[in-house]
Amino acid sequence: MSKYYVKSGTLELIYSTSKTPFDACRTILWESNEHDELDEFFYVDERGLRDYISADPDTIVIPSEAILRAEGWV
Repeated sequence: MSKYYVKSGTLELIYSTSKTPFDACRTILWESNEHDELDEFFYVDERGLRDYISADPDTIVIPSEAILRAEGWV
């Protein structure tokens, strides 16, 4: 089981799962509320929360639009 640190804008969650990083982001999207602002990308890492400044080549970067489309929000 993987432990993912997922960040997009103000949405920050730690999620332990056997899902893929993409599917983890899809699940985490539903944990957002009306006060969260999403960034252009979801940053997924197993070493801690990352963003556009702290992401490195091992950080998984997924466009937010792909997640939103997969969940039917766009």
